[in-house]
Amino acid sequence: MGVGIRFLTFSWAGAYRCAMAFSLRALGAIGALALLTACGTTRPVAGTTAPSVAATSATPSVESASPSASVPSSASASPSGSPSAPPSPAATTLVLQPKGVDTLGFGTAEAKVTAVLSAKVGKADDSYSGQVCELDDATPYGRQLLYGGAAFLFQSKARGTKTSPRTFTSWVVNLDQPLSATMRLADGYPLDTTFAKLKTAFPKGKLARIALGESSVWVFTTPSGLWYRGDDAKTPTDVGAGAMGTCE
Repeated sequence: MGVGIRFLTFSWAGAYRCAMAFSLRALGAIGALALLTACGTTRPVAGTTAPSVAATSATPSVESASPSASVPSSASASPSGSPSAPPSPAATTLVLQPKGVDTLGFGTAEAKVTAVLSAKVGKADDSYSGQVCELDDATPYGRQLLYGGAAFLFQSKARGTKTSPRTFTSWVVNLDQPLSATMRLADGYPLDTTFAKLKTAFPKGKLARIALGESSVWVFTTPSGLWYRGDDAKTPTDVGAGAMGTCE
């Protein structure tokens, strides 16, 4: 990477490596704002209840010396309860949308988004927080939550601190890792694809080369704003939505 320009990179074999923080400078070629990266450190057991079965048996009784005996009466057994219907997929799966997640759009308060993440996905595997871009005096303060190969990013306003309110700014998924069963992309957006296939699926989408000093990345932006990013012009390595940019 060239001197003075840094771009968000990830180490998906383990935890994120904060190779950079980023700024709010817009990437005009793809219509994106700035991709949050901030350095730092930081499922329900489904129980099934077997229905209890109560069965009674009748014992013949002899009331006299005559050979007649009462006929046993049998009682049919029935379950004491019926199992409840399982929740619908929509109620348990987090949908990654071009403008946010589920019905929560970018700009939503961090607490609302994290509450939905906790309810549907569970506890984050890891999290990072800190200044968005140490090279910028007016940098926001950011935080990212990691769920396997998926990251959810939040940031404050300019010159923010650790205690500043933060809002949801973007999400990004690494395509080299399987997406959690508790998440899915919005309908119509593939995980296994190429830039050529994306251009066919989204004729009005745009593929742009973003120069980063001596290196570059390729970004295909769909009409809805959801984007795919890769190291070459053939295959994307990440898919995401929301802010994306550099720190310089």
